[in-house]
Amino acid sequence: MTAEGWWLIGGAAALVIFVFAEGRRQARRYGPPSARPNLLGVGMLEVQRHLQADRHVEVLQKLNKAEQEAVEEQDVGAGRSTDKDRSVKEH
Repeated sequence: MTAEGWWLIGGAAALVIFVFAEGRRQARRYGPPSARPNLLGVGMLEVQRHLQADRHVEVLQKLNKAEQEAVEEQDVGAGRSTDKDRSVKEH
């Protein structure tokens, strides 16, 4: 057998070991699988948890933008305006 053949067999074995180890890790983390194991569904729960942090940042950015717009509206009502660099100028 050639060296490429051994690399292919070794890669396939490594992939099988990796999938098995991931299943064991998820079983420890989320409990034993049900009658029909769904590793993809469990993996999606992890992805969702990571995306929730991004969503939290988006909500904070929207709140910050709303607060800035409210301050700018108050400034315009008081006879002040803001430039593109957000510096306040009196009229």
